[in-house]
Amino acid sequence: MDEELISKKELLETFGISYGALYRWKRMGLIPEAWFLRRSTSTGQETFFRRDQICQRIRLILDNKEHQTLDELAASLAEKHQTVLARRKLIIETAYGRREFPLEEVRSAVVAEGTHQEDVLQLLKEITL
Repeated sequence: MDEELISKKELLETFGISYGALYRWKRMGLIPEAWFLRRSTSTGQETFFRRDQICQRIRLILDNKEHQTLDELAASLAEKHQTVLARRKLIIETAYGRREFPLEEVRSAVVAEGTHQEDVLQLLKEITL
């Protein structure tokens, strides 16, 4: 497995958090859905995360949950996320030219192969630069 990824099991063990806490934080918006990466393994399908991204967020949650409620922390993160999105652009360059779109105005970004389509807009919004 890529060294840059951490399994859900390893994440829970490393930080001493429960499965329930992780998924409660996900439901509250503290951890974006797009960060949960499902991968096939020899034992079936498992969930992984980008190590730097998730570890930084877990530390932030654990460090701040004594000073503010999880709802307050979620609201603060959502506000910061909207501020970041307002500055970001999706830049598409083709053989015919280059176009820039404010990311907050993009309604859909789809990758297609044959009849299969995957909307990658949420992933684009969650990328940490």
